[in-house]
Parts: sequence; structure tokens; C-alpha cells
Amino acid sequence: MAKVILNLLNIFYLKIHEKSIEYNGKTIKEVISKFIKDHGHKLDGELLNKNKKKLDKDILILVNGRNIKYLNNYKTDLKDGDNIHLSVPLAGG
Repeated sequence: MAKVILNLLNIFYLKIHEKSIEYNGKTIKEVISKFIKDHGHKLDGELLNKNKKKLDKDILILVNGRNIKYLNNYKTDLKDGDNIHLSVPLAGG
């Protein structure tokens, strides 16, 4: 099990009222599942999927600054000290 830091940005920080949370897990899926189990009741339908067991597919998840979509998605392996960031996609001009 890797000890990692889950950093909560924008709406996640506003809903959970914590900037970061330490978790242990082998993969992104394990860490996100623990996060939802611990804090899912504070998240709304825009952040969770219909069954409220996973994050919405549009949520941005980064591991050490890299989007998990370009790694191994939720199967991305973690190692001690990894930094995970959760954010909603932002756009602007």
C-alpha cells in the first residue's frame, strides 16, 4: 500500500473543507473509493455518477500532475509520496 496525498481543489475544497487528505492505496480506484466512502455524503450529483459510487466521468484526476486518462485511468498504480489532485474542469478566456 502506498501512502499518498489527495489534494482537493475548487468545488471539492468548498464542499469538504479540507485542502488535502492522506490515504493508503495501491491504485487510484482504491483511493477514490475510500474518499467517496468517507465524504460522498457531502458531494452532489454533479460530482458523482448516478449510483453515487464513483466520481462523474468529467472530473479531472491528476497523479503527480499527469491526467489519469493518459496513464492507466482508475487502474493507475500508486507509490509512496504520490500527489493526487481532484478538480472539476475549468475553462476561461
